[in-house]
Amino acid sequence: MQICPIKFFIQTNSSIMKKVLFVPVFALLTTVFFAQNTPDPKLLGPVKASDFQQAPYAQWYNPGHQNYTPNPAIEAQLKQQNTASISIKIVFGSWCGDSKRELPRMMKLLNKINFPAQKITLIGVDNADSTYKQSPGREDRGLHVFRVPTFIVYENGVEINRINESPVESLERDLLKILRKETYAPNFGSYAYLQQWLKEGLLSDENINYMGLANQIRHKISSESELNAAGYYWLNSGNEKAALTVLRMNAALHPNSANVYDSLGDAQLKNGNKERAIVFFEQALKLNPEVQETRDKYKKLLTVN
Repeated sequence: MQICPIKFFIQTNSSIMKKVLFVPVFALLTTVFFAQNTPDPKLLGPVKASDFQQAPYAQWYNPGHQNYTPNPAIEAQLKQQNTASISIKIVFGSWCGDSKRELPRMMKLLNKINFPAQKITLIGVDNADSTYKQSPGREDRGLHVFRVPTFIVYENGVEINRINESPVESLERDLLKILRKETYAPNFGSYAYLQQWLKEGLLSDENINYMGLANQIRHKISSESELNAAGYYWLNSGNEKAALTVLRMNAALHPNSANVYDSLGDAQLKNGNKERAIVFFEQALKLNPEVQETRDKYKKLLTVN
């Protein structure tokens, strides 16, 4: 980034005065620059709704909350639902644009239908490479949250359904369908399959036909990023076998994508298989030789070997 130079013209014959003025002005400009380019602190782990009233979160939370008006007819129907045994977990990223949009709206909706605040659990997760979609205390463990925000609805502690990242219709309409236990398929339809396959042990089975699994969910995949997100989530959660299976499925579905092979290289590298990582990075570079990050990883492995 180039910083545009700012000139100050001061009519004075005193070089000392120039120096005195230059120091505080430079210090002020430096402070403003770094303040504008410093990432906001992240809300991580269990948080309270009141935390969103603190800076800098209130800057996006309050307008989103105030400006959202749930459909009055759907709101009235939600108020009629028996929610005595219902609880909701909200997994979000304070760094995430989708969370900044949907979380305030959902909190407004829950408040409007008089849903008890004590039955709402808020969990902030990270976006760092090593803690991807994880909270420091791993309150996210077992929730299999691949996209944020995710709104998970429970009845007597058992998940009924969830809203992934954004509503299919609207937050209030989606929530009503879930509470009524009507047919509801959240966005990123492959994730329900992945969770079931993980539970059944398919994703960790070394003999599994990943092409066969890929074909079963081909019609559910919206883009290569869908499985990529799941693969990296499990990779950074310590489940390398599941991550590799999912990333291989992604490569089967998107064989001309350099990014999916780069991801496979990352997975193999984390799994300790440098030779296989080199093969996948080579394939990624054949498809797109201009990706500097892939080139750097590839060269580093060749140097080490």
